Amino acid sequence: MKPLAIGDEIFQHLAGRWALQILLSLRKGPMRFVDLRRAIPGVSANTLTTRLRELEAARLIERRLLPPPAAVQVYGLGGLGQGLRPSLEHLDSWRAELPALVLDRDPGTMKNDACS
Repeated sequence: MKPLAIGDEIFQHLAGRWALQILLSLRKGPMRFVDLRRAIPGVSANTLTTRLRELEAARLIERRLLPPPAAVQVYGLGGLGQGLRPSLEHLDSWRAELPALVLDRDPGTMKNDACS
């Protein structure tokens, strides 16, 4: 597979519903399924399971089994997902600033000030 095709495939995974919310949640560290579900309001268990499997297959996240007595599965950023950590941090900062940015504009406009 060509490098560009691999990148396009990864971008398709990132564009999938709930993918960014999952990755943003996991950027702080490994989480159990139940904790991920609580961190992402509105996602169903079936959908979260499907997305986790897709992101794991794309090597953006990894699933590990903790040793006994815990013996639970946790999800964390995988090899490719670790490379996204700085971008995820930036996106999360932008997300936190977004309400102020949107409220600071004239109604009905979402034009970027840097482009005008």
